[in-house]
Amino acid sequence: MKLVFLGGYTQDIPMASGEVVPGRSGGIACCGLDEETGRLERLRVTPGPINPSYLVLDPAGRFLCCVNELEEVGGVPGSTVSSYAIEGEGLRPVGRRPTAGPLACHVALSPGGRHLLAASYNGGICIFPVGGDGTLGDLSCAWGFQGRGADRDRQEGPHPHQILLHPDGERVYVADLGTDQLRCFRADWERGWLTPEEGGNLSARPGQGVRHGVFDASGRRLYVLTELSGEMDVFDMETGGLRQVLSALPDRFSGPGMGAAVRLHPNGRFLYASLRGPGLIAVFPVRGDGSLRRPAFYPSGGKTPRDFCLTPDGRFLLACGQDDCSVCVHAVDPETGGLRQVWRMEEAGSVTAAAILP
Repeated sequence: MKLVFLGGYTQDIPMASGEVVPGRSGGIACCGLDEETGRLERLRVTPGPINPSYLVLDPAGRFLCCVNELEEVGGVPGSTVSSYAIEGEGLRPVGRRPTAGPLACHVALSPGGRHLLAASYNGGICIFPVGGDGTLGDLSCAWGFQGRGADRDRQEGPHPHQILLHPDGERVYVADLGTDQLRCFRADWERGWLTPEEGGNLSARPGQGVRHGVFDASGRRLYVLTELSGEMDVFDMETGGLRQVLSALPDRFSGPGMGAAVRLHPNGRFLYASLRGPGLIAVFPVRGDGSLRRPAFYPSGGKTPRDFCLTPDGRFLLACGQDDCSVCVHAVDPETGGLRQVWRMEEAGSVTAAAILP
């Protein structure tokens, strides 16, 4: 049995798109995934963390960190990050720190798990040292950004949405939805410090609204899902150029795509993207040269699929339904990458994030 942790909104929160998402989660849920059938069973809920909307797990299984997506803390604009020691099926709080601005939306761990990096949608990015038990030290680095994009409503300023570590462990990229930039930094993990890499930024097309990305195993290709245009960008990391742009939406779909999460299958042959607008998972076949074929589309099984994750062996995909409080488990076809729903867990809270222990 694999342990799966689910995060979501415990309090109502406004989105940049104008909607207000109700807070219906009870906290961070721990579930057990049957690795043969895909059956998902709720085991325990850790109450108390406010709006744990994105999670990251220590690869060694020692601790879990999350954002607390908030507009203000103690009457002051801001958010926090929290950490928990993993004790069987339960979590024990061990740390909480303020982030660089409101609406913290993403966290990542440095190689080895010694530093926690956080991005705030209406702020900047910051880094905290992490102890072996998951405790968080004092802030070691913070950066804010300037600029705007082509969309006057959604790109009126910078909006850091993801912190992405290059496989070489030395470079860090920040997907900025507000400026259509992937801002590049050089990491010093001894000090917990990021330095802007001159000439290293990657530029998407104006108005695309870059959201989340994933590198291939070699680090030569970067796949970036855009929120505003509903497209998948492929960057050549050796030249720094935008090599390919493909629609991530079905041909006859006319509404907002609201691209959310992107994941690469462990075998590197299939790229997955969640589309909140049509409630679909797009599956892109990956060619040998790293370019993409046109995607096939599969129902996510829930309403507003935000985050999703793949099991380490690539046999199952778990899709989170933010607006119908569901988690749907899909079996992955090893030949085509296609999805077949095998389980649905309801009343899971407004689920926005999922993470699986290795």
